[in-house]
Amino acid sequence: MTNQVKISSNCKQQFEITSDDLIFYEKMAVAEPGYCPQCRMQRRLLHRNERTLYRRPCDKCGKDSVSIYPPGKFVVYCNPCWWGDSWDGKDSGIDYDPNRPFFEQYIELQSKVPRINLLSITSVNSEYTNNAEDNKNCYLIFAAQKNEDCMYGRLVQRCKSVVDTAWIYDSELCYECLDVRNCYGCMYCERCQTSKDLLFCFDVRGSQNCILSTNLRNKNYYIENKQCTKEEYEKKKKEILADIESAKKRFEELKSQAIVKYAFQTKCVNTTGDYLYNVHSSRMMFDTENAKDCAYMADAESSEDCMDGNNMYYKPEKCLDMMGVLQTSNSAFCTYVFYCHDVFYSNSLQSCENCFGCIGLKKASYCILNKQYTKEEYEKLRETIISNMSEYGDFLPPETSPFKYNETLAKDYFPDPAAEEIKTGTYGKENGKDVFACVDCKKNFKITPNEFAFYERMGLPLPLKDFECRMQDRLRKRTPRKLWHRNCMKCDKDIETTYAPDRKETVYCEACYQAEVS
Repeated sequence: MTNQVKISSNCKQQFEITSDDLIFYEKMAVAEPGYCPQCRMQRRLLHRNERTLYRRPCDKCGKDSVSIYPPGKFVVYCNPCWWGDSWDGKDSGIDYDPNRPFFEQYIELQSKVPRINLLSITSVNSEYTNNAEDNKNCYLIFAAQKNEDCMYGRLVQRCKSVVDTAWIYDSELCYECLDVRNCYGCMYCERCQTSKDLLFCFDVRGSQNCILSTNLRNKNYYIENKQCTKEEYEKKKKEILADIESAKKRFEELKSQAIVKYAFQTKCVNTTGDYLYNVHSSRMMFDTENAKDCAYMADAESSEDCMDGNNMYYKPEKCLDMMGVLQTSNSAFCTYVFYCHDVFYSNSLQSCENCFGCIGLKKASYCILNKQYTKEEYEKLRETIISNMSEYGDFLPPETSPFKYNETLAKDYFPDPAAEEIKTGTYGKENGKDVFACVDCKKNFKITPNEFAFYERMGLPLPLKDFECRMQDRLRKRTPRKLWHRNCMKCDKDIETTYAPDRKETVYCEACYQAEVS
């Protein structure tokens, strides 16, 4: 097969469909997509509301709960009621009408089936968490798994006592850290690994007791990349914690002088993309660990032979264009399907197989639009529907999303100035004790007792911004999920990188970077 060039139906830009892509589409028995990789990601993110939360009663038991849906919109059940056996999504099933567009009928089904208030599974004392699993005593962390005593973060994995962090893994007692792995006692650090007691450090590994340093390897007691004594380190740390804002400015100056590798990859082979750990034989991957033979994915773990996915975990295999997946296989064009196989154009399925256009089913098989069929009936009707669908091969259309644009992750990566502004929370209610006003958006935010204790323990000042503004600050520090061809600034080798050619950083290829910083 040879590569093809198409025009994206949304952005009208040219994009390439590689021979590897075509082989995968043939294996999945779908037509090639009509949208470029960026537009495909945007469509998936339109279906993911992580951090816009509301309070509303459960429509079954009446209990007040936190939800990603505002009051009065959809039928919403709290976690115990949704997972309980007192209702069955098949009771809302509808007959397929070949004279009506399929997605018109899908949207009709959406209005009938109860939705879960939050996707928070097997967590303890962690009410304000979403797209989260196995967390204990956590607050406002999202896309998070197996954490304890953590607050305010996104993509927090297997951590303890970390606050205001994002894309942090296997770490403890960290604050305002971004893209950090296997670290302890670090604050205001970026791209650091296997280190301890770092303060305002960038791209430091195997080190401890370092301040305002970059590109260090296996060092102890360094200030601004120079050896220091323990006493000098302690004195400098005390000075910085007394004047955090000045340290932030100095840190930005030092980062601008640091050498950056073309991609933040560790233990990766034959892979393109950024923020990757142990990824092999994959293309255009971002924020992924332990993956193989994948393409066009972000925020994924242990995926294999998958293409076009966001937030896919627990070994998904042979999946195409999916959002929010746990251990699912041979499936396509779905959102939030867990432990399923052979499901298509579906949402919120648990332990299902051979379902098409279904919503909110558990342990079901051979269903279309939530109606039960025999195996033979299912296969025949499924082929009829596909033959009538001009959209087959593309993800669920935007009108099927239950969220407004600025409630979703799409606003983080594809901001739309025309999108409706979403306002939640209160304004003008600050008291100077535990409720404050964000210096940027003026929204009130609360400092909890656990936060006060953490800031006191770490010797930190109180934050000046609310969580969402702090999160947006962290996002702005990262490179975009897009690749450019440019040359290494030392040896002139061609590289594929998330650093655009007009950026000011000193960008090196792998060999030149390793020669410089090792």
